[in-house]
Amino acid sequence: MGLTPLTFTGISQYSQDFQTILQRVTTIASFPLNQLKNEQQDVATKRQLTSELNNSVKLLGEKITALKDVAATRAVSASSSNTSKLTIDSVNTDTLTTYNITDVTSIAIAASETSLNSYASSTATQVSASGNVRLTVGTTDYNIALSTEENNLVGLRNKINTLNSGVTATILTVDGNTNYLSISANGTGAKALTLKEDPTGANTSLLTSTNQGSNLNFKLNGVQVSRSSNQVNDLVSGVSFSLKQTTSVSETLSIGLSSDRSKLSNAVSSFIDAYNTVQAKITGQVGKTAGLLTGDFLVREAQNILRKVSSFGLGEGTVKNWSDLGVNFSTAGQVSFEAGTFNSLNGNQLRDSFSFFKDTTGLGGLSKLTDGFSQDVTGLAEIQLNQYEKTDSRLTEQIAKLDERINLLRQTYLQKLQAADALLGKFESQKNVVSASIDGLNLVLYGKQNG
Repeated sequence: MGLTPLTFTGISQYSQDFQTILQRVTTIASFPLNQLKNEQQDVATKRQLTSELNNSVKLLGEKITALKDVAATRAVSASSSNTSKLTIDSVNTDTLTTYNITDVTSIAIAASETSLNSYASSTATQVSASGNVRLTVGTTDYNIALSTEENNLVGLRNKINTLNSGVTATILTVDGNTNYLSISANGTGAKALTLKEDPTGANTSLLTSTNQGSNLNFKLNGVQVSRSSNQVNDLVSGVSFSLKQTTSVSETLSIGLSSDRSKLSNAVSSFIDAYNTVQAKITGQVGKTAGLLTGDFLVREAQNILRKVSSFGLGEGTVKNWSDLGVNFSTAGQVSFEAGTFNSLNGNQLRDSFSFFKDTTGLGGLSKLTDGFSQDVTGLAEIQLNQYEKTDSRLTEQIAKLDERINLLRQTYLQKLQAADALLGKFESQKNVVSASIDGLNLVLYGKQNG
């Protein structure tokens, strides 16, 4: 609600003094109110600082998890020997090997056929003498009965499109008197696609049979493979790839799975940025220029997390400490990354670096610390933020009640001062009348006014 200024307007010579009294009453009464408002502002600031610290620790946890995930897959990256014919769609494996693809004799295409005959009108020309047609898609038959009103291209198209048969029918209009029915499969792969008129009688074909679709056919490491789609995601574990073109007899396409150190170095760089962000948030709350979270248990907990992360090491292997990876911690707590040291790691060191970051026994096991700090609902920071919310609500309620009391007090004082002012004004008026009478009497008696 707040305190709105009160202006005292009186008629006595003491009006300004009454205004001063009213302001002083307001000032004195507002001391506890201002204290509550200052406390609420401090709570808002603490809540903001806690939220920022929480977000930075949460991000650090995400970067530790990212390092753990990269280590789990040994930073495997897939490459194609010919991207115009073979593309890699996704990789999620820790296998380091090479796969050879040969004899790509056909690419998967969708079945698509057109009516053998054209029709002068798509809405009037009859398409079936019997009114009965049978659509076959793969191994499934769909019998269609056409009423007199439906026995045209539009009616047949609409009937087919309501079957949910895996095909779509359209009408191709060459000119005003030449219309064709086109039926196309919704997905690729070899598939029987026919449309017969009078299926129990003449059984006459209404469609061409020139494109019944085709499967993707190739060999992987010498094993014959056939798929209805050009994207293959169920053959090589953790790898999805697509074939775009056929190959010549002697042509070999290769999928190479190898460790990509750039994946790991990028993850390390992102981790360092997140670590330094947390360190900066902590630094702002300690020392002579510390903020409102100085001494807060969350700051100490965040410091503890950074200490455990920075001091982490392994007892064996060629990569035991952060410095072996080119990661250095300064005395001020900031972290830097020497890319040259990392890029000079040999094969054995790169392999051991994955052990350094892996889950449970590696750095990844420390993600439980950041989870305990920043986890939604049950995290330490979330609990503290909820407490700040409750405190803010309590203070808001107290401020509203105190506002109301102070306003009532001011209105009471205002009424009393207005009454006093009116009384004084009345006295002043009476005094003026008496003075005027005395002056008049002096003039009559002595021929002059008083004084």
